[in-house]
Amino acid sequence: MDELNEIFFSCKKDMDKILKKLQKEIHRIRLGSKSVVPLLEKIKIKCYASFFPLIEVATITIVDNMNITIHPWDRSIISYIDKAIIDENLGFMPTNKGEFIHIRLPILTEEGRKNLMKKIKTQIEKTKIFVRTTRKKYNQSIKKLKISEDLSKTGEIRIQKITKVSIQKIDVLFFSKEKEILSI
Repeated sequence: MDELNEIFFSCKKDMDKILKKLQKEIHRIRLGSKSVVPLLEKIKIKCYASFFPLIEVATITIVDNMNITIHPWDRSIISYIDKAIIDENLGFMPTNKGEFIHIRLPILTEEGRKNLMKKIKTQIEKTKIFVRTTRKKYNQSIKKLKISEDLSKTGEIRIQKITKVSIQKIDVLFFSKEKEILSI
């Protein structure tokens, strides 16, 4: 029975990891400047014979919902920052103003929102497949145990319940993101 409980624990833990990864990926898909700043902060800038995160070499300011400015502490690296942002391919182009870099975020059209939803749906489906693959893996682990058939069936039913809960959490995540994207 301890082996069975260990399998349930490991299954739930693995499914939770899958869900957390999905949450991170979907959280990155946001609208407006507040959602872009965390992505900008992590961009690596090649300067001073090394790589530095943008946040360590410049100040990032949110002007309004669609505008961001980046003021490097050393103006000589502004072209490196500009190039790094372009290379990151985040869906917008920075404008080098000499003293600072200006980023104007594009306004998301209805078609853009629908494309975002398609991307999210694809991620959701892939995640559900990972969850089901995990279920299969742990069901096979149960079958390998030397336990009675009744206990084995009970174990598979419990694994199915864990899977069902995980898929429900994925659906809740999807519907909340859909509401956020389509309601703006």
